[in-house]
Amino acid sequence: MAGLTAENFDDGRADVRGGVTGPVERVVVVGAGIAGLTVASALAHGGVECVVVEARDRIGGRLHTVDLAGSPVDLGGSWIHTPIGNPMRAFAQQVGVPCRSANPMPELAGFDRGEERRLSAAEVEASLSLQFEAFPEAVARLREELGPDASAAEAIEAFVAGARLAPGPARRARQALHALIEAEAADLAERQSLRWMWNEIEYGGHYFGDVPAGGYRRLVEAMAVGVHMRLGVEVAEVVVAPGGVRLRCGDGTSEEGSHVVVTVPLGVLKLGELRFSPELPPDRRAAIERLGFGRYEKVALRFDEPFWRAEGVPHVMIFPRDPGDPVVLAIGLDAFGAGPVLAFQVFHSAAGRVLGAAPDAAAQWALDMLAEAIGGPCPTPAAVAVTSWADHPRSGGAYTHIPPGASPADADLLGEPVGGRLLFAGEHTQSARLAYADGALTSGIREAKRLLGQPSVHLGRVVAGTPHE
Repeated sequence: MAGLTAENFDDGRADVRGGVTGPVERVVVVGAGIAGLTVASALAHGGVECVVVEARDRIGGRLHTVDLAGSPVDLGGSWIHTPIGNPMRAFAQQVGVPCRSANPMPELAGFDRGEERRLSAAEVEASLSLQFEAFPEAVARLREELGPDASAAEAIEAFVAGARLAPGPARRARQALHALIEAEAADLAERQSLRWMWNEIEYGGHYFGDVPAGGYRRLVEAMAVGVHMRLGVEVAEVVVAPGGVRLRCGDGTSEEGSHVVVTVPLGVLKLGELRFSPELPPDRRAAIERLGFGRYEKVALRFDEPFWRAEGVPHVMIFPRDPGDPVVLAIGLDAFGAGPVLAFQVFHSAAGRVLGAAPDAAAQWALDMLAEAIGGPCPTPAAVAVTSWADHPRSGGAYTHIPPGASPADADLLGEPVGGRLLFAGEHTQSARLAYADGALTSGIREAKRLLGQPSVHLGRVVAGTPHE
């Protein structure tokens, strides 16, 4: 194969996992998210014929950067969390995509709609300390006190009750901690297992870490160079036979291969519209049912200038009037080189405010909160982008979490081959970095290693490859 530019990557393990039947001659990958593209890039470097079949008319899956009136905005994954030693950060370095620190915490402001006032710097610092220090430090004790079946919501209530805070700070503590868990789990704190919360391994560096300059699309596009793809083609059925696999597509075409790697999100597997013949084993279907897959949406507003910075709110956490609603976080992307864009992070329990709403209505909901925070009207945005991950049949939600009654073993089970020819990848198919884009990346490396039978793989631009169809 002509001209390759690559480095060695592994999935954190030196061994090669088994479970593959027969010679690997042609691999069909379902889904062009980062997991599917990783598999295909590694196979291309390994000299194995591969095609990626993607239902959307674009690549990237839940890594989706849009051009919002000239500003690159990530509507899905945004950060490379804990970037030191993170393979996603290593890949960015390899392909020449610069990254910059993107921690909003040092400039974070706070506004309490219930008390109709801006929080002092000391109050913001106390809230952040509670969220990122005091509560995490108490989790081990709370697990012992509440037992293995407890939810994160029960832990929050026990923690706040034990802190003996005044009514206002206690309300804000609950709202902030529920937002923290909903951001982590993309679901209600009641549906996040306390036992398995923050069970993932951590790399080095700050949690908020880096963002790729120009958005995640630069990493997605770099991974896709030279990969053979069919876009806008939905796979309706995956048929596995002793001698190979056949995929029936919605447009009447089909793809055949020796093996298939299914990388669609857990939310798509939960919808059940992708058929398998024979059916997936009962233990896999049960794991799909047990694992959680919730909501996390964004409202991105592009303005002519970052007026919020002059108003003293470079980034702001907004505490709702309703004590049962979690904090809404608005992040000024101008701080990270993306232009005058304010991105509202809409966690699970608030997602109904924007899902199904017209973009103007969703933008107004966000602007009304911001107007209160700055004490005056906001200018009209030049452009608006509103996500609908939870309503889209190609995603079915945001990312995976472990509810009470499930365990990390459920995710690991979903990463095991079925029948020697049906393989799976995606953030939901491993527990080490569940929910993270880099977890999807390493799951793709894992399956490429398995198919190639080697302890590491090459990733990056395949200089001589097949263009997109």
